[in-house]
Amino acid sequence: MTWPPQIGDPLPHGRDAWCSREKWVEWILADHGHGREWARVFRLGPDQWEWAWRTLKAAVVEAPVETVRTLHVGGYTCGVAVDLSLGGRTAVVVSAWHYAGQDSAPRLVTAYPTAYN
Repeated sequence: MTWPPQIGDPLPHGRDAWCSREKWVEWILADHGHGREWARVFRLGPDQWEWAWRTLKAAVVEAPVETVRTLHVGGYTCGVAVDLSLGGRTAVVVSAWHYAGQDSAPRLVTAYPTAYN
């Protein structure tokens, strides 16, 4: 594993990626977050967050990092896009992952389906 994260490489420590239930329910799948996109594309609501999380986590383990940003507060944010299939529907899902440091596991910042990537 190289550090810092590099474009084209898989997410460092990707198998250890994590996210809280609150991130999914209160932002990613919430109406004021990306919930409308998830509902339109995958017909998912906040009560299905675990299914979406497990599927996304499995998909990003080998996916290449597409963007890397150095954060002023420390650490890095990596962008990853994957083809995600849920309930017979498939779309590109863009996700952002935060690293506090070299030995930290990636924490999901946000994820949303898009027909434009």
